[in-house]
Amino acid sequence: MRVIHFTQPAADPLAAFDASGASFLPLADGEGDRHLSCLHLDIGAKVESPSLSHASALLIVHGQATIEQNPGPPNQFSGGMGAMFEPNEPYSLRSDTGAILLIVESRELTAHARAISTPQRIAGATWPSDNLWMQAAKK
Repeated sequence: MRVIHFTQPAADPLAAFDASGASFLPLADGEGDRHLSCLHLDIGAKVESPSLSHASALLIVHGQATIEQNPGPPNQFSGGMGAMFEPNEPYSLRSDTGAILLIVESRELTAHARAISTPQRIAGATWPSDNLWMQAAKK
C-alpha cells in the first residue's frame, strides 16, 4: 500500500489555463493516457479552459463549484456531484465558496448508466455530514 495525501498543502499553485486561486496535485497515472488528479479551488477561484486533450470526469468531493460551457448556462455543483466531458469539449470552472475536485482523465470515458443523475435517483440524497451541518445550524 502507498498512502497518498491530497490535502491543499500537498498541491502546487496552478499557473496554466488562466487559473487564479487554484492548486493542483497529480495523484496517479494509469497505463496509456490515464490520470487521476486533485484540484483545490479557493474562494473566488477560476480556471479557464482546462486541458482538452482528454475526456474528463470532474468529481466534486467537497464544497461548491460552477462549471460553465460556452454556449450554455452555468451549472452549480456541490459535493457528491460531477460532470463528464468529451475530448475537445470546452468548459471553465469557478468557485465562490471553495471546492475540492478529483479529476479523472483518459482518452475515452463513458458514464455508467447507474451514475447518471435522474430526479428519481437523487431525490432526498444527502451525505452523512449533511445531518451534522443541519444539527449545528439549529443550535
